[in-house]
This record gives sequence, structure tokens and C-alpha cells, in this order.
Amino acid sequence: LPHGIHKLSGVQMRNLVPKIEAGNVLLMSQFHPDAPWVVSRAMERNKVVTGLAQVVIVAEADTKGGTWEGANGALKQKRPLYIRQTPSTPMLPGNDELIKQGGIALPWPGENMADIFSSLLFESTALQQKQSAMSERSDQPSLFAATSE
Repeated sequence: LPHGIHKLSGVQMRNLVPKIEAGNVLLMSQFHPDAPWVVSRAMERNKVVTGLAQVVIVAEADTKGGTWEGANGALKQKRPLYIRQTPSTPMLPGNDELIKQGGIALPWPGENMADIFSSLLFESTALQQKQSAMSERSDQPSLFAATSE
């Protein structure tokens, strides 16, 4: 979240609580629970989002703003970055520039969108397995490991 958890509205909480209790939603904020939304926090939040992602997909980006910063952060973090590329409409300058910087063009609409997304899911799963294998070999104790105290 780009703000504190206490800043969620009553309507948002009523919609989210059953999903949280079912284990389908995780709310996370790096900010004080009462911190209000401000642009700088949204930009900081984007670093966490791309850091937790195995694959990042950008639909539309200009050459400034949150999407632009988040996509560049994904490139710096060496996350696979896919950029929507449409043949019939003019691209936003950010999409073109992100592809030039190393983003992977994602043809849109594609001949078979199921094939495109299944390959992205396969890539994401492979990265997740690689990360899991790396963490299993780590000498650093896990914050979530059970302790015998």
C-alpha cells in the first residue's frame, strides 16, 4: 500500500476482510499505519512491488511518473519486464523507450493470448523455483523459521 493500513476506508476493509481471512489477500505497507497517501510513498511502494514480482508487465507508460519509475526499477532489479506493444495505435513514448532499454515487447493483442500468458507464467514459476532453491541453500536463518524456545 502507498499509505498506512489504518488509512483504508470502511468499504475497502469490509470487502477485504473475508478475502484476508480466507488467505487470498495479503495487505502490506512499509509505512506507519496512520501515514496518508502521498506521491512519494506511491513511488517508494513501487520498488517493493517490483522487488517481490518475478515478472513485471507494463501496459502504458510515459517517460515520467509512477509506471515509468516502477518499470525502470524492475530493469535495475533485473526483473523480466514485458511492455505492451500495439501495432494499430501510437505507442506511448515510455513504452518505446522501455523496450529500447531492455524491456521485452509483448505483442497486443496477440494471436493467442493464452499462449503468451502461459509462457509468462512458466517463466515466473521457473524464477520462483530458482529463488526457492537459492534460499534453501542460504546460511542466513529465516525470519519465519520455527524456533525451539
